[in-house]
Amino acid sequence: MSQVSPTSDSRKKNPQSHLKLLKSPALLMQAEPRQVVTANQKAGELFGKNLENIAGHRGGEVFDCVHSFTEAGCGKDPNCENCKIKNAVVETFTSGKSHNNVRTILDIRKHNKITPYDLQISTKKITEYVIMTIDTFRARTSDEST
Repeated sequence: MSQVSPTSDSRKKNPQSHLKLLKSPALLMQAEPRQVVTANQKAGELFGKNLENIAGHRGGEVFDCVHSFTEAGCGKDPNCENCKIKNAVVETFTSGKSHNNVRTILDIRKHNKITPYDLQISTKKITEYVIMTIDTFRARTSDEST
């Protein structure tokens, strides 16, 4: 998240202002319940969703992760226990430690089709929120090994 200059006092009071400065798609997350408060326009474009359809949802729901569609839901499904993205966000909330270039592969459900996606995120705590920037979100090609 080196795209952002050092935090000014005004941005500490209004972390949403950080989102407009970021060159990457970004989500502003709250701790309890752990869900998206808002996102920048680039995130809406990346996920093909209106910002109103992002706010109030968990990260996996925004990404359309297959595990967010289970009865337990995003972050609570047994498959989420070792999710690198969830764990980075939780650790940033609890310790304040930023994470950079956290990579994983998520199975994404779009149009009743499941496709593996390369996902890379970074996290940073601002006041009581965490900003998650999405550095990479792209479908894997059939010739890429898993």
